[in-house]
Amino acid sequence: MTSLAMILIPLNLIAIGLYMRARIQGDLARVIIYQPGAVIISWSIAASSFWQPDSNLAFTLVVLSGMGIAIIGDFLNLDMESPNVVLRGLIIAVVAYLTYGIGVTFISGFHPQDLLVGAPLLIFYVVLMRHLWPDLGEMRIPALFYGLVLPFTFWRALSCFFGSELSTLQATFLSLGALSLYVGDIEFAIHTYKRRLSVMYGPILYAGGQLLIALSTLF
Repeated sequence: MTSLAMILIPLNLIAIGLYMRARIQGDLARVIIYQPGAVIISWSIAASSFWQPDSNLAFTLVVLSGMGIAIIGDFLNLDMESPNVVLRGLIIAVVAYLTYGIGVTFISGFHPQDLLVGAPLLIFYVVLMRHLWPDLGEMRIPALFYGLVLPFTFWRALSCFFGSELSTLQATFLSLGALSLYVGDIEFAIHTYKRRLSVMYGPILYAGGQLLIALSTLF
């Protein structure tokens, strides 16, 4: 791990904590600082892997590309109570997360074990959509498509365990990061369309997931 990453990681954890507090307090003036700020630090952590002699250049470029797109969304998608902002956020997130999933697939490829991993994820997608469907309203069609994106990204991250292009630690951090993003989106969907949650951990799940993905470039 680079010395720069060792400095940035605790700063990132502080930024994530401040982001969480700003969201809880509904302070959008601080959210616009800490939401993209935390992910920019994660992007910098991933970029620091270029200084490692054994770094996987292609993988790092995939992570930087996907995270860079996500950062654009972080600046634009602040008031997540607005339907227009939610829809715009979905579009940007689709591009960012597909960049992760498709990019990793180009690097690691497909493996026979993928079918065993993908089947339960597909079943879970069907169950989740059926649960949310009556309350989605005009968001039904976007939700059908978007609901596949993060399980796809998580599936492709898990696939890295069966290949040789990424190390076990890289696959672990990448999978945990994708799972964290996925859980955060499920929480948001339930909160927005099913029932209001008193406490939401989305800021930690989102920014923490991006941090885990950034860390996957360093091992």
